[in-house]
Amino acid sequence: MSLAKEANSMIDNSARSRPSPWPGQSAMRALRVHSYEPGAVPRIDDLPLPACGEGQVRVRVEACGISFVDLLLASGGYQVRPAPPFVPGSEFSGVVEAVAPGDTTGLRVGDRVCGTRQGAWADYLCLPGAMLLPLPAHASPAQAAVLVAPYATALYALRDRARLRAGETLLVLGAAGGVGHAAVQLGKVLGARVIAGASSTAKRAAAEAAGADAVFDTGRPWKDEAKALAGADGVQVVFDPVGGDATDAAFRTLGWDGRHLMIGFAGGGIGALKTNLAIVKGASLVGVDFRQAVERDPEAAAAAKRDVVALFAAGRIEPRIHAVLPLERFEDAAALVRDRGTLGRVVLRLA
Repeated sequence: MSLAKEANSMIDNSARSRPSPWPGQSAMRALRVHSYEPGAVPRIDDLPLPACGEGQVRVRVEACGISFVDLLLASGGYQVRPAPPFVPGSEFSGVVEAVAPGDTTGLRVGDRVCGTRQGAWADYLCLPGAMLLPLPAHASPAQAAVLVAPYATALYALRDRARLRAGETLLVLGAAGGVGHAAVQLGKVLGARVIAGASSTAKRAAAEAAGADAVFDTGRPWKDEAKALAGADGVQVVFDPVGGDATDAAFRTLGWDGRHLMIGFAGGGIGALKTNLAIVKGASLVGVDFRQAVERDPEAAAAAKRDVVALFAAGRIEPRIHAVLPLERFEDAAALVRDRGTLGRVVLRLA
């Protein structure tokens, strides 16, 4: 079964039990945070339909992603703490409903689009058209909703920061997670040999299904196994969204002129490296923050976004979806996201 068919088979049918949200009306639903107090959860509110400003586009949201970062933001645990009440969520797909004067993108009513923007957990969004990416007509709303953030991050990291070359060996940690899954697929697109680490049989199978050439078990000491899989020249690029002790082990698998991409700390800890290793291996530790790249390197960031949509349209990459739940089941969706055994992304469906 393809991932697209798998995604459709796992949609909660209650998400399809109502028509498109609020047709012809002046109100919408939004999932809002009202407090950072322990135990507080976002709740669905009725809000005025947003009005487009000059040069903006209004999107009727069909689906939106839910990630660890979204949940951290909603609970007050992220480095940015918006003043309540506010609408969290950062990834979405939908349909253009209105285009205000001053938009220069050429978007039209009815176009299918995706993008990233805080406030995505709502029936409608108004934002500059330049922030939207046109989608092919056949795109799954669920897959499109979780396409840009992980895949553009991974492509920017591998292509722009590590300069991964065809024929090089790429080691991906957390290979069954959202951004790790993207890195496995994009590593293959870029012509690398991919070895992938994951902590369970099911996760390793998912990494192989994504295209990994070899897999290893991160639930036990794995450095020597990974080095053996890499061969005599070692690993050229490490993709590390895990952190903790895994960072030291992965850095030690690098060969000469290796590049270790530090993406994040999903494992919960910030690792420490012995800096003499960088000299011995002629290796580099490379930080990746795609949020800052959007501001500091906008051309490369925009190219990464456009390219992942093109690869998605061509069928060369495909987000893995674990479940699609209606907005009313946010707490169930959040529980799935927190479950480390989940394979693939969890999506909230609004339309």
